[in-house]
Amino acid sequence: MSEAARTPSIVPLVATVAAACLLLGGGLGWLLAHGRPAPRAAPPVLFRAPRYQGLLNQQGRPVSSAAFAGKVQVVSFLFPYCNTFCPVIAAHLVAFENALAGSPLAGKVEVVAFNVDPGGTGPKQMRAFLREYGWNPADPRWQYLTGTPKRVRQVVTGGFHVDYQKVFDSASAAAPQSAALAVAGSDPQPIVANPLADKANVPYDITHEDVLMVVDPEGRVRAIYDQADAVGTSALLRVVQAVAGGH
Repeated sequence: MSEAARTPSIVPLVATVAAACLLLGGGLGWLLAHGRPAPRAAPPVLFRAPRYQGLLNQQGRPVSSAAFAGKVQVVSFLFPYCNTFCPVIAAHLVAFENALAGSPLAGKVEVVAFNVDPGGTGPKQMRAFLREYGWNPADPRWQYLTGTPKRVRQVVTGGFHVDYQKVFDSASAAAPQSAALAVAGSDPQPIVANPLADKANVPYDITHEDVLMVVDPEGRVRAIYDQADAVGTSALLRVVQAVAGGH
């Protein structure tokens, strides 16, 4: 499901969302350290995740798919100038990753994101985006990846089957794209504060599928959530634990 196709709603400022996620993450961290949710069977294999080289992380360092061998990956697709679902997804994933620290799953899970605006943004904007939503870009537990537009398209659309598209609108130069699209008659989207987007004030938006995936240690996609901004932390944890298995 594309972001533009979602039901309109009002989303609080990300600071409020992040605070709530941190409270939840703290409780989840205690649970992981002192007990575990009921085990569940791992979901079936859906398809093999793409193998790739030639991508850079938020620090501008090369990263290949081989770096995640033997790890469970929680994969998302984010636009640094997004002021709709991406900030909410980022805040949830920050809380999820922080909750894993000190748990039996620590070191077994990687949070991996792909930049769906490789032609307009790069590591500098990706670092700023992560900082805004509570993550230190120097922390290797989160790898935000980008590359040439052609290479990113091959990995994201060709490999993960996630589509994205740059959409221009004349009103974007004066207002957030989500608001402009709402005025133009398209399906409105929730607006979330993104100072980076406000400062850049770019005349375009990136519409993309609001998807979160879980990839197993053998590099196979085992779960797909088509409303990534609404995935519950405990539900995601149970799937990650099941997929991790004996790793």
